[in-house]
Amino acid sequence: MTVEELLAKCELVRASEKRLSECRPFSCGEGDLDEFFSKDCLINQRRLLGKTYLFCLKSQPDTIVTAFSLSNDSIRLTNRLTDEYKEQFLEDTDLRDKTLKRFPAVLIGRLGTSSDFAGKGYGTAIMDFIKVLFRTNNRTGCRFLIVDALNRPETLHYYEKNGFRYLIADERLEAKYMGIGVGRLPLNTRLMYFDLLKIKVSEE
Repeated sequence: MTVEELLAKCELVRASEKRLSECRPFSCGEGDLDEFFSKDCLINQRRLLGKTYLFCLKSQPDTIVTAFSLSNDSIRLTNRLTDEYKEQFLEDTDLRDKTLKRFPAVLIGRLGTSSDFAGKGYGTAIMDFIKVLFRTNNRTGCRFLIVDALNRPETLHYYEKNGFRYLIADERLEAKYMGIGVGRLPLNTRLMYFDLLKIKVSEE
């Protein structure tokens, strides 16, 4: 499914108490995600910790197809990041000439597709929409999309398929970077990023 097809079928709206009360319960098959989108997302919005958006069917406005939350973040090149991975990141993103320790990013904190619409291309279309949104309407200077992807094959494959890369491929070194003891491996999530400059647009 393309972004154009997605926008033809669905309307993008910001989550609100009124809108959620008018919609049928959203379920993507993940209890934590379902709970977040049913109530916790509104708490986050009131606290200015993130914004949640819904794609609802135009033909059935009470049906949420997908939901996702966004917040400001950054990729941090701290002393916990090994020189190897630091150099690899700077080389891959052509940022070697910069002395920044933080590179601006948007965190996709939560993303889920309703179980009723799984496997129909909505997940990739949503990701393409987010990429294009921040590449063409980048108001503050945001270079990357980042995610803390659930550490399970199907989730990691989804992000890999959509062009996301691991900041640190070695899970033990990622644990060190995150300040987590290796005794807690495997990690619950993996940090991945997408470089928005991969999206080609006409010169502004």
